[in-house]
Amino acid sequence: MSARVVLIIGAVAAFVFGLALTLAPEQMLAGFGLETPAAARVLSRDVGVTLLGLAVLNWMARNATGGALRAILVANLFVQVAELVVNGIEIGVGDLPGAAAGGLAIHLILGALFAWALLRPAAVPVTAPAAA
Repeated sequence: MSARVVLIIGAVAAFVFGLALTLAPEQMLAGFGLETPAAARVLSRDVGVTLLGLAVLNWMARNATGGALRAILVANLFVQVAELVVNGIEIGVGDLPGAAAGGLAIHLILGALFAWALLRPAAVPVTAPAAA
């Protein structure tokens, strides 16, 4: 699997979840066992449009190479690892119901894909700086 395919998978996942959080925040939050006061709906939509932006970035960068590809893969890996850690803590302290634990698997799988694409030999060639 190439870095291109990983970015396409990331784009599709971010698009699906971003669209759902933006257009159906009540249903998405309820699926995680959360109530849906106005503040939660607002934040859900804000996260949704951010995910849509990540989807656009990943889709448009699917043919990137070199340093640009490395930066995009690292940023995607960071998002997945950070979400895994934050959501894990939230579940551990009871701020997020156990029903949301399934979401951890999504972050784990996407994180593994981005890490694999990043660490794959010759997947992200490092180019030497141009001679002055």
